Amino acid sequence: MNNVIKYIKQELANSGFEFTQKESGREGVDFIIKTDNGNTHELYLQTINVEKEQSVSILKSALGEPKDNLWVALVLLMGDIERLYLIPSNQLAKPDDYIFFDSNQKGSLSHFSSWKIKIFTKGIMGKLSEYLFVYQAENLI
Repeated sequence: MNNVIKYIKQELANSGFEFTQKESGREGVDFIIKTDNGNTHELYLQTINVEKEQSVSILKSALGEPKDNLWVALVLLMGDIERLYLIPSNQLAKPDDYIFFDSNQKGSLSHFSSWKIKIFTKGIMGKLSEYLFVYQAENLI
């Protein structure tokens, strides 16, 4: 996980963003980004090793309510390759049942409700590429 944090910090710094890392616990936001014009964005870090996993689940209670300035920073690991994707949290609230899924639980299990991001090598990687950090960084204005 330390290598992933280091990677994200490097990507943010290379893009000229001012940022702070939340140091307390795993719940909620991991990074706060401040743009040149004073806007702030929150990043929730999630990693996936595609050699071992095909999807990642994000507990709704951990992420909080989707909003315009909340992003999922998804780091995709493939051997020695790391790729950073920025997914607007609002996208999770609009599941497409292709990449983004809503997994609501009812009653006493509602605290297990989550959003799921599925990663496959056929077809989806092309669609997912629109969320690559290099393409989404301009939306952090």
